[in-house]
Amino acid sequence: MAAAAAVAALCRHFTGALRLSGAWSGSTAAGFPRLTLHLFHKNLAKVEPLHQLKLLHTTLSRKGLEEFFDDPNNWGEKTVKSGDAWNIKQLRGKSSEDLHKLWYVLLKEKNMLLTLEQESKRQLRPMPSPERLEKVEKSMKNIDLVVREREIALRLLQTGHEKPVPGEWRRDFLGRTYWY
Repeated sequence: MAAAAAVAALCRHFTGALRLSGAWSGSTAAGFPRLTLHLFHKNLAKVEPLHQLKLLHTTLSRKGLEEFFDDPNNWGEKTVKSGDAWNIKQLRGKSSEDLHKLWYVLLKEKNMLLTLEQESKRQLRPMPSPERLEKVEKSMKNIDLVVREREIALRLLQTGHEKPVPGEWRRDFLGRTYWY
Protein backbone atom coordinates (compact mmCIF):
# COMPACT_ATOMS: atom_id res chain seq x y z
CA MET A 1 0.00 0.00 0.00
CA ALA A 2 2.87 2.36 0.85
CA ALA A 3 4.48 1.63 -2.53
CA ALA A 4 1.28 2.56 -4.37
CA ALA A 5 1.08 5.83 -2.43
CA ALA A 6 4.72 6.59 -3.29
CA VAL A 7 4.11 5.94 -6.98
CA ALA A 8 1.00 8.14 -6.93
CA ALA A 9 2.95 10.94 -5.24
CA LEU A 10 5.72 10.62 -7.82
CA CYS A 11 3.17 10.82 -10.66
CA ARG A 12 1.59 13.93 -9.15
CA HIS A 13 5.04 15.49 -8.78
CA PHE A 14 5.91 14.68 -12.41
CA THR A 15 2.57 16.04 -13.64
CA GLY A 16 3.17 19.25 -11.71
CA ALA A 17 6.61 19.59 -13.32
CA LEU A 18 5.06 19.18 -16.76
CA ARG A 19 2.51 21.88 -16.00
CA LEU A 20 5.27 24.21 -14.81
CA SER A 21 7.35 23.57 -17.92
CA GLY A 22 4.37 24.51 -20.07
CA ALA A 23 3.88 27.72 -18.08
CA TRP A 24 7.51 28.73 -18.47
CA SER A 25 7.64 27.92 -22.18
CA GLY A 26 10.56 29.72 -23.76
CA SER A 27 12.40 30.53 -20.51
CA THR A 28 15.82 29.11 -19.80
CA ALA A 29 16.81 26.70 -17.08
CA ALA A 30 19.12 27.87 -14.33
CA GLY A 31 22.74 27.08 -15.17
CA PHE A 32 21.90 25.96 -18.71
CA PRO A 33 21.39 29.05 -20.86
CA ARG A 34 20.60 27.13 -24.06
CA LEU A 35 18.29 24.56 -22.47
CA THR A 36 14.68 25.60 -22.44
CA LEU A 37 12.17 24.18 -20.02
CA HIS A 38 9.53 23.56 -22.64
CA LEU A 39 11.29 20.49 -24.08
CA PHE A 40 8.67 18.24 -22.52
CA HIS A 41 5.95 20.31 -24.13
CA LYS A 42 7.44 19.88 -27.64
CA ASN A 43 7.79 16.11 -27.28
CA LEU A 44 4.31 15.52 -25.89
CA ALA A 45 2.77 15.85 -29.35
CA LYS A 46 5.01 13.03 -30.63
CA VAL A 47 3.82 10.49 -28.04
CA GLU A 48 1.70 7.79 -29.64
CA PRO A 49 -1.40 6.35 -27.98
CA LEU A 50 -0.83 3.08 -26.12
CA HIS A 51 -2.92 1.02 -28.51
CA GLN A 52 -0.52 1.93 -31.35
CA LEU A 53 2.67 0.98 -29.52
CA LYS A 54 4.21 -2.45 -29.96
CA LEU A 55 4.96 -4.06 -26.62
CA LEU A 56 8.47 -5.38 -26.03
CA HIS A 57 7.57 -8.18 -23.64
CA THR A 58 5.77 -11.32 -24.73
CA THR A 59 3.88 -11.81 -21.48
CA LEU A 60 1.99 -9.62 -19.08
CA SER A 61 4.16 -8.45 -16.21
CA ARG A 62 1.04 -8.12 -14.02
CA LYS A 63 0.82 -11.87 -13.61
CA GLY A 64 3.90 -12.27 -11.43
CA LEU A 65 3.96 -15.67 -9.74
CA GLU A 66 0.78 -16.71 -11.52
CA GLU A 67 2.94 -17.40 -14.58
CA PHE A 68 4.30 -20.44 -12.75
CA PHE A 69 0.83 -22.00 -12.56
CA ASP A 70 -1.36 -23.48 -15.27
CA ASP A 71 -4.50 -21.76 -16.50
CA PRO A 72 -7.13 -21.91 -13.72
CA ASN A 73 -9.61 -23.40 -16.21
CA ASN A 74 -7.35 -26.50 -16.40
CA TRP A 75 -7.21 -27.09 -12.63
CA GLY A 76 -8.82 -30.37 -11.66
CA GLU A 77 -9.01 -31.66 -15.25
CA LYS A 78 -7.80 -35.18 -16.05
CA THR A 79 -6.53 -34.24 -19.51
CA VAL A 80 -5.52 -30.89 -20.96
CA LYS A 81 -5.51 -30.19 -24.67
CA SER A 82 -2.00 -29.48 -25.94
CA GLY A 83 -0.15 -29.42 -29.21
CA ASP A 84 2.58 -31.71 -30.43
CA ALA A 85 6.30 -31.27 -29.80
CA TRP A 86 8.27 -29.18 -32.29
CA ASN A 87 10.04 -31.54 -34.68
CA ILE A 88 13.47 -30.94 -36.19
CA LYS A 89 12.12 -30.28 -39.70
CA GLN A 90 9.89 -27.45 -38.41
CA LEU A 91 12.70 -25.95 -36.35
CA ARG A 92 15.20 -25.94 -39.23
CA GLY A 93 12.92 -23.49 -41.05
CA LYS A 94 13.00 -21.00 -38.17
CA SER A 95 15.45 -18.12 -37.86
CA SER A 96 17.96 -18.07 -35.02
CA GLU A 97 16.02 -15.24 -33.39
CA ASP A 98 12.79 -17.26 -33.55
CA LEU A 99 14.56 -20.28 -32.05
CA HIS A 100 15.86 -18.08 -29.25
CA LYS A 101 12.37 -16.76 -28.48
CA LEU A 102 10.86 -20.24 -28.72
CA TRP A 103 13.50 -21.59 -26.32
CA TYR A 104 12.45 -19.10 -23.64
CA VAL A 105 8.75 -19.71 -24.22
CA LEU A 106 9.39 -23.43 -23.78
CA LEU A 107 11.53 -22.74 -20.71
CA LYS A 108 8.67 -20.81 -19.11
CA GLU A 109 6.26 -23.60 -20.03
CA LYS A 110 8.63 -26.18 -18.54
CA ASN A 111 8.89 -24.17 -15.31
CA MET A 112 5.10 -23.91 -15.17
CA LEU A 113 4.69 -27.66 -15.74
CA LEU A 114 7.32 -28.54 -13.13
CA THR A 115 5.53 -26.28 -10.65
CA LEU A 116 2.25 -28.00 -11.55
CA GLU A 117 3.90 -31.39 -11.07
CA GLN A 118 5.17 -30.46 -7.60
CA GLU A 119 1.81 -28.98 -6.61
CA SER A 120 0.06 -32.16 -7.78
CA LYS A 121 2.44 -34.26 -5.68
CA ARG A 122 1.86 -32.00 -2.68
CA GLN A 123 -1.91 -32.38 -3.00
CA LEU A 124 -1.58 -36.14 -3.70
CA ARG A 125 -3.42 -35.79 -7.00
CA PRO A 126 -2.41 -36.91 -10.49
CA MET A 127 -0.88 -34.26 -12.71
CA PRO A 128 -3.20 -33.35 -15.60
CA SER A 129 -1.66 -34.47 -18.92
CA PRO A 130 1.90 -35.22 -17.78
CA GLU A 131 2.90 -35.86 -21.39
CA ARG A 132 3.03 -32.07 -21.88
CA LEU A 133 6.31 -31.97 -19.94
CA GLU A 134 7.78 -34.65 -22.21
CA LYS A 135 6.71 -32.69 -25.30
CA VAL A 136 8.34 -29.50 -24.00
CA GLU A 137 11.57 -31.33 -23.13
CA LYS A 138 11.63 -33.01 -26.56
CA SER A 139 11.09 -29.64 -28.25
CA MET A 140 13.93 -28.09 -26.25
CA LYS A 141 16.21 -31.02 -27.13
CA ASN A 142 15.34 -30.55 -30.82
CA ILE A 143 16.07 -26.81 -30.66
CA ASP A 144 19.43 -27.57 -29.08
CA LEU A 145 20.16 -30.07 -31.86
CA VAL A 146 19.25 -27.59 -34.63
CA VAL A 147 21.40 -24.86 -33.04
CA ARG A 148 24.33 -27.30 -32.75
CA GLU A 149 23.87 -28.26 -36.44
CA ARG A 150 24.05 -24.58 -37.40
CA GLU A 151 27.16 -24.02 -35.29
CA ILE A 152 28.89 -27.00 -36.92
CA ALA A 153 27.90 -25.82 -40.42
CA LEU A 154 29.22 -22.32 -39.69
CA ARG A 155 32.45 -23.71 -38.24
CA LEU A 156 32.91 -25.93 -41.32
CA LEU A 157 32.48 -22.90 -43.57
CA GLN A 158 34.86 -20.71 -41.58
CA THR A 159 37.60 -23.15 -40.56
CA GLY A 160 37.00 -26.39 -42.41
CA HIS A 161 36.88 -28.26 -39.07
CA GLU A 162 33.82 -29.92 -37.61
CA LYS A 163 34.94 -29.78 -33.99
CA PRO A 164 35.33 -26.50 -32.08
CA VAL A 165 38.98 -27.22 -31.23
CA PRO A 166 40.82 -29.33 -33.77
CA GLY A 167 43.01 -32.01 -32.22
CA GLU A 168 45.52 -34.63 -33.23
CA TRP A 169 46.91 -37.93 -32.05
CA ARG A 170 50.28 -37.60 -30.28
CA ARG A 171 52.78 -39.90 -28.60
CA ASP A 172 54.31 -39.13 -25.26
CA PHE A 173 57.91 -39.99 -24.23
CA LEU A 174 56.76 -43.44 -23.06
CA GLY A 175 55.30 -44.26 -26.47
CA ARG A 176 51.66 -44.01 -25.41
CA THR A 177 49.26 -42.54 -28.00
CA TYR A 178 46.77 -39.92 -26.83
CA TRP A 179 44.46 -37.28 -28.32
CA TYR A 180 45.74 -33.74 -27.93
